[in-house]
Amino acid sequence: MDQIGPDQVDAAARSLAEAFHDDPLLMLLSPDERRRPELGRWFFARALTIGLQSGHVWGTDDASAVAVWFPPGRTHITPIQMLRVGMGALPFKAGWRSSARLLQAMSATESFHNAVGGPHWYLMAIGTRASRRGQGLGGQLVEMGVSRADAAGLPCYLETATDANLAFYSKRGFEVIGQRVVHGFTLSGMVRPAR
Repeated sequence: MDQIGPDQVDAAARSLAEAFHDDPLLMLLSPDERRRPELGRWFFARALTIGLQSGHVWGTDDASAVAVWFPPGRTHITPIQMLRVGMGALPFKAGWRSSARLLQAMSATESFHNAVGGPHWYLMAIGTRASRRGQGLGGQLVEMGVSRADAAGLPCYLETATDANLAFYSKRGFEVIGQRVVHGFTLSGMVRPAR
């Protein structure tokens, strides 16, 4: 696993869009399953750009497995950062209602993130293409940030919206610190305590 470059953003966005296809957050953004892959790629290309500018985007050589981690001091994405990468066009791409649903979901977990307090590492997104699943790549990408947090004695934080992910992260030491139901989906904030 290594840092991916700007020339791999498209491939990485495709990987994340595929990995999140049935995730509640992407479903809220694009209820239309036919439009979801294209909209997912657009959305994740912007998230990856923020990651490259302010954090770490690690992945496989072909970007078929990718994680976006933010180090201490850069764990809260600002509206300015989002506008700079073109996220302001989201309502025009996804529609006003879909954009409002996504923003509502994102703000629902904000209190969990704020509860972490102090310096921490933030895992914003992680995903693996279906053809590469089951090879331990996701675990390796989690370890990329976790190992750095452990070396500094800091916690890690993430959000998730699926039971499968809750189990995946729990096995890696993350604990649920809060849950909220938004549009029928349960969103969870998870922390891996400092070690």
